[in-house]
Amino acid sequence: MLPSISMVRESARKVICSSSMRQIGLGMNLYAEDNKDMLPSSVFLANSEARYTEAYYPHLMDTIRTSPDEFEPREWDQWDGLGLLYYKSYVSAPGVYYCPSHTGENTIEKYEDQWNFSTEGEIIANYQFRGVGPDGQRHLYNMRATDAMVTDSLRSIEDLNHENGLNVLAAGLAVTWFEDVDSRLMLSVMSRTDESIADDTTQAWQLFDGGPYTPVE
Repeated sequence: MLPSISMVRESARKVICSSSMRQIGLGMNLYAEDNKDMLPSSVFLANSEARYTEAYYPHLMDTIRTSPDEFEPREWDQWDGLGLLYYKSYVSAPGVYYCPSHTGENTIEKYEDQWNFSTEGEIIANYQFRGVGPDGQRHLYNMRATDAMVTDSLRSIEDLNHENGLNVLAAGLAVTWFEDVDSRLMLSVMSRTDESIADDTTQAWQLFDGGPYTPVE
């Protein structure tokens, strides 16, 4: 019976994960309504309006708050990407940004002091923000309802929340389960190099959109 109980518990955690992701999606839409239909910006996207870096680090888009010595100060302090939803009180519960299935080191407990504003420092969540649409657009009204916008973290193999797939939030607020057939996505994340990591993350988003995907060899 133990495997069955374990499966039931994981199914329940997937539902909670999906619910949290939908709350993030609602917050993202409310943010866009109040900000000329723009998605939250991020220093990790080269085409972001923030433009504090020319680098492109899409695999780091699970970062909620950056380190104070990493980038120049911004009007919204060091909050970044989905962190702007927290900073501007669209999604104000820190627990929403963490998946109950996560077994890596980026847990809510690790960043408790940062969330409570008792100390400065980076905050990493369990959900990955795309930050742009498939064509690089940042206006939400230009995106199709099926365009993937948020998923379980793709930062590293340790940050994959579930063993056999990921929850994916689309721009239209639907949350669907992406089955990692033959573990191709997991194996690709494991095989990343510094040179391939950005392209691999970009291809993963295309896969969630229903497009082609060529895993890293």
